[in-house]
Formats: sequence, C-alpha cells, structure tokens
Amino acid sequence: MNLHEKLKTLPEEAGVYIMKDSGGNIIYIGKSKCLKNRVRSYFTKNSSHTPKVTSMVQAIYDFEYIITDTEWEALVLECNLIKKHKPYYNILLKDSKQYPYIRLTAEEPYPRLMLSRKVEKNGSKYFGPYSGGIVRDTLDTLRKTFKIRTCTRVFPRDIGKSRPCLNYHIGLCMAPCSGKISQEEYHCVTEEIMDFLEGRETALTDRLTEKMYALSDSMRFEAAADIRDKINHLKAIAEKQKITDTGGKDRDIVAIVAGPRIANAQVFSFRGGKLQGREELWIEGVSYENEAQIASNFLAQFYYSCEYIPKEIFINILPDDSENIERWLSQRHGSKVALRVPERGTGRETMEMAVKNGLKAVKDYHESANGDRTRNTAAAQELAAAIGVNNINRIEAYDISTTAGENSVGSMAVFQNGELDKSEYRHFKIKTVSGVNDYGSLNEVLMRRFNRWKNDDGSFAHLPDLILADGGVAQAGVIAAVVKDVGVSLPVYGMVKDAHHKTRALISTDGEVIPLSDEAFRLVAMIQEEVHRIAIGYHRKLRGKALVHSVLEDIPGIGPKRRGSLIKHFKSIKAVESATVDQLMEVDGINKSAAEAIYRHFRK
Repeated sequence: MNLHEKLKTLPEEAGVYIMKDSGGNIIYIGKSKCLKNRVRSYFTKNSSHTPKVTSMVQAIYDFEYIITDTEWEALVLECNLIKKHKPYYNILLKDSKQYPYIRLTAEEPYPRLMLSRKVEKNGSKYFGPYSGGIVRDTLDTLRKTFKIRTCTRVFPRDIGKSRPCLNYHIGLCMAPCSGKISQEEYHCVTEEIMDFLEGRETALTDRLTEKMYALSDSMRFEAAADIRDKINHLKAIAEKQKITDTGGKDRDIVAIVAGPRIANAQVFSFRGGKLQGREELWIEGVSYENEAQIASNFLAQFYYSCEYIPKEIFINILPDDSENIERWLSQRHGSKVALRVPERGTGRETMEMAVKNGLKAVKDYHESANGDRTRNTAAAQELAAAIGVNNINRIEAYDISTTAGENSVGSMAVFQNGELDKSEYRHFKIKTVSGVNDYGSLNEVLMRRFNRWKNDDGSFAHLPDLILADGGVAQAGVIAAVVKDVGVSLPVYGMVKDAHHKTRALISTDGEVIPLSDEAFRLVAMIQEEVHRIAIGYHRKLRGKALVHSVLEDIPGIGPKRRGSLIKHFKSIKAVESATVDQLMEVDGINKSAAEAIYRHFRK
C-alpha cells in the first residue's frame, strides 16, 4: 500500500502517528484527537506550512499510527515514544549538565545516602535537583548528623561477620553491621532524613527540640546535647537553601525563553518554600514553533523522568494542551497538580527572575554560536583554498570500527559550512567483508553510499564537495577508486594521526602532506575526532547487544523475549548476574523455574 492509499485508511480516532524516512528511521512523532485530519493535513498543499514542516514532509516515506482511547492517553504515549526514539523533527530536550540529586536507597534493609546524577526507577527515593555546591554540603552534614551508613556491605548477610569500621568509632555511623541497631530503629532515622529533604525541617526540628528537652529533664544531658547539635546542623543546611520563600509550599517555577534556533528552560525547585536547586536545560528543534508548543513538549519530557512532582508548577506561558498536561502530572503525582501562570506575589517575582536568567542564557548562546559559526565557515573556506577548490559546503568523513573482525561498522559524519550536521550522519553494518579488512569495509561503505545516490535515495541525495578518510594514503586511495568507478569527480584526502592518536596532517592520495592554516587544521582535527567518535559509538552499541545475546542465550529456557525483559529491567548483565531469585522473578515473563535457572547459570 503506497502512502496516498494509506492516508485514506486513517481512523477518526485519537492516537499517535509515527513518521519514517526511506531508511525506516523515525523522524517525527505526534499526537492528535483525530488521526485522520491531522496526518492528512501534512500532505495537503498548504502555504501555511512552516519551512520545518515542509522539510519533514519531503522526507516522509512511510508512517504508522497507534489508536488510543483518549487524547490524554495519546499524550502519555507520545511522550514515551519521543523519549525513546528522539526523532530529528521533534522538539527535544538537549543533553545538558546533569544536576545532582540526593538518593536514599530503598532496595536495602539499611538504606544509604548518596549523590546521584541520574534518576532511575529502582525503588530509591530521589531528592533534588540541587545546585552543585549545596548538594555536597547537605549530603556530608546529613551523614554526620544522622550517622547513616556509607559502606557497601550487604545486609543482613554481613551482620556480625566483621568488626565495625572506623566511622563507627569516630561517631559517624550507627554500625548496623554489628547488630547494635535494629532495622526498625534505623528506619526511624531515615524517616527523619526524608522529612528534612522533603522540606518539612520545621516540623522535624520541633519534634527534635521536644525530644531534647525530654532527655534533659531525664538528666540525660549527653544525649540531649547530641540532639541539640543535630538541630543546629539541620538549621545550618536549611539557611543555605533559604533564598526565596514561596509561602511554604512545594513548587516548581518554570520559565521558557525561545530564541531563533534553540530555547532555554529555567526550573527553580522550591521544597517547603525554600529554593532547593535550579536546573537549566536547552530545547532543540524549536524553529518556527510558538512558546506554547515548546512549553507543552518541555513539560511532558522533563517531568516524564522526574521522580518527584510538586503540587504546584508555575510557568510563564501555558502550553497548548494545558488540561491534558495537568491531568497527566496529577496522575503521576497521585493527587491534583496545579499548572498556572503566577500573577502576583513572590511567585511572580521569582518567575521574573527565572525569565531574566533565561533571556541572558539565550543571548549568550546565540552570541557564542554566531561567533563559532563564523569561525567554522572561515575555516572551511581556508581548507578549500589549501586543497585548491573554489568552495566547500559539504564535507563527508568516513571511518571503520571493528574488534577482531567482529561487528564491523562504517560511519559517515557530515559537516555543512564547517558545522557538524547530525541529521545527515549515517551508519553501515558491514555485510560483504569478513575478518579484519578495513580497506574492503571502506570500499563496501562507499559503494553503498553512491549506489543509493544513483537510485535517488532521498537520504543520500546530496553529494559532498570533499571526502575525508580517517587514515592515510591507503584509506584515501580506496575511496578515490570508488569515486572514480561511479563516475563523479570529488577531492579525496586522508586524515593522519600521530603516535598519540591526535590529528597530525591532511594527506593526498599521492602521499603529499597539505599545508594548512591553524583554523583549517582545527577543522580537520574536529572532523577526524567526530567521525572516529560516532564509529566507535555505533560499534560499541552493536557489540554490547551481541554480548548480551551471547551471555544470556546459553541459559536454558531464556529466549529473545525474556532476554529483552531482563536487560530492560536490570539495565546490564552485571546486575542480572548479581540478582537474587526473588529479584529475578520481578521481571515480566520470568517465573520461578526460569529465575532459578538464571541464578544457577551465573554461579556455576
């Protein structure tokens, strides 16, 4: 069924649609309360389409759709799929600095406190995000104040098996390893820690104060002094966090500021009315999108991975589908979450501060990006002059990666006007070459690339002005031979590394070293580093999948579906290996006999 025939079969129901290019790659994911109207609108001749939509439609080769019962369910599914596939034409949160959280482990009978830059669904409690300076001070003070363990001993297995460590003897640990504190007593301490981290430190310090006076009245002055010190420590941490009061509530203040090519999001997190941390994020793919659309996509993607959602979220502009977003947030929180624009009071004042920060960040970004773009364009012009061509707009670079001839891959990095263009990157699994044969692999990759160009494949429609090979004369010669065979005339050069794996020179197929200016050399070095990086990354991905398959496939009764469920649940082979039978049985599709088989396999 071709594309136009498929459009006629679209249902008039809510759901999610998935656009694909000719290579089967997902390029856009969207939702609609009427799939028929929304999807067909893309293919209607309409001058109101933005350049971004026009470009996307030209790349669409096929589409799929998933019907949902409601538009709200479509929102949740869309969010899940975008996070998984990261389509090129969707608005996406850019990978940025991972702000730290405080993690209280919940999978252990005697929990620990630790710093974490990643929130995982493993049962642990996460608090944050914090700014970098506050989180370490808070973590150190909480450990000293509550004497919670920091060791990696496994309980209850290791209780009584060895003497308490130094931390116990200097008063920094309650030593559950010695059996000196019961699990119930230890959990009372962790409840106090959670009260503090969730912003209820006033109620906590009030309880501790009552306890301190009771101990004092009972003439237990040393214990009372310990409680006094604990209260002082907690007040000191709270004072560092108290920047702006928002009425004593848990609240996030979100400011979205859009620039021409990228948007900035400022998230100020208040817990118990005190500023706990600020997170700055960048949102890509926002060209021609209004701020309400950006806000909708940001909220869905940001709070999808948040462990804790406050009861109030203030934002400077409401999203297009605010009712659905609010309903989804409430469902994740477990009770009503209010999403609104603050109009007065400290909420509005803090929002103005957040917007001011966002405006400054966008201004700085574009000034820096414009400077880098000008510099890279000039470098490309200098490179063109060095090799004797008039102009270089598009550069393609190739590299091969393998491990002893296994999982060999080729990768193509693309630079446009001196700037990397990730949307044009391509990967190739080597199909016709066996063993360690970089030259044969490179020949296959280039032949496949030019054959797809000859066959009018849209994803390979543009020919480069320059081809670079990660390697010397031999690699450049292989590519030059393919170029000659397909009947095109393109300059081909090799990028040579020194003994320290740093770019040393640009070399022709005749072995001539090309003199380069400093800026042109910087560009060549950047290209070589990038193509090597993506080749290694793709190879490691395939090798990792092969390793998972090879390790788990030897276990009787564990087929592809169960292997997938195990890795999805535990994230790594190491975690599967160390899991107990009960933990293994928590995985979908793993019954007791399968769990016991896995457990025995790793303990042979």
